[in-house]
Amino acid sequence: MKTCMLIVALAAGASPAFAGSLVSTRDCRYSGFYGTSSCFSTLTYVPSPIRDFEQERIDAAMQAKEDEKWDAFCKPTFKTDDYGVRRAFYARRGCDVGRNE
Repeated sequence: MKTCMLIVALAAGASPAFAGSLVSTRDCRYSGFYGTSSCFSTLTYVPSPIRDFEQERIDAAMQAKEDEKWDAFCKPTFKTDDYGVRRAFYARRGCDVGRNE
């Protein structure tokens, strides 16, 4: 019986929160000598996402402009090594860690 309840509890805890719903979290600390020592619960509202398609379009255009700027600065080239792994090489130092200027 305990095994079945544990499986149900784990499945419920692993399920994603739905937008526009309340999420409840309860946590208790137990002691072998004193029983329950402290419990707290949290109730969180997960709002429905409101998409702004115009802002997403603007963000995509800005990201494309940044990608072009990075390509012009770093000039990446790709070569396949002896083991068949595709490796990137850059014209400037630091481009492999995100440098763009």
